[in-house]
Amino acid sequence: MKQVTPGLWEINEIGEDVHCYLWEWEQGYTLIDTGFPKDAQTIIDAFIANKIALHSVQRIIVTHADTDHSGSLAQLKRATQASVVCHAVEKEYLEHPQRRQVSAWYMRLPLMAASMLPNYHLRAVVPDVLVVDGQELPEGFTVVHTPGHSPGHISLLNRNRRLLIAGDALSNRGGKLRAPTTKFTADLPNAQRSIWKLAKRYGDDFETVVFGHGPPMLVNGGKRVKGLASELFSGEV
Repeated sequence: MKQVTPGLWEINEIGEDVHCYLWEWEQGYTLIDTGFPKDAQTIIDAFIANKIALHSVQRIIVTHADTDHSGSLAQLKRATQASVVCHAVEKEYLEHPQRRQVSAWYMRLPLMAASMLPNYHLRAVVPDVLVVDGQELPEGFTVVHTPGHSPGHISLLNRNRRLLIAGDALSNRGGKLRAPTTKFTADLPNAQRSIWKLAKRYGDDFETVVFGHGPPMLVNGGKRVKGLASELFSGEV
């Protein structure tokens, strides 16, 4: 595990394909996203290696129900007995994973085939806590509903730490801040509006941004997101 900023660790043992995070707070720990189904034991082993008792993981917040973000959710919920938290709209896709569709029709059959394999088979989970836009969480985060990549996608803002956990509302692949990957995004125009929302409503409230894909942005995060929003909507101004 690698500390990103005080209180936040990346569980880097699962590799670079996707990132999930552990947040330390007064009541224990909260896991934010869970990687692929194949990552469950690796995450458990990382907890044990870092002397984090499984029962101290109080909650698991899911930014969205994609296989690479909620893949190990069922196994980790069982191992930790943590409460599962997601947006009210995303509940359907945690409970019925096959209903989540990507925008690129040509990817649907390969993804369906991959979901049959043990390493990528997504198990249904019933969430314990449903949240909505603007809700304040006990961990110190504000829920920011950022739909587009998925209908109930959320990002998490901690104003005191000037930290944004973006999930897949943004990515930082190849050293370039950008919108989520088009072929895996259900509604690209809505995803772009979510970037505008992060920039214009919250851009002054965060400095550090961590992503589901790509390395963290430790400085000037708010300014960079504002710049991306301006770039995306420059033709409409």
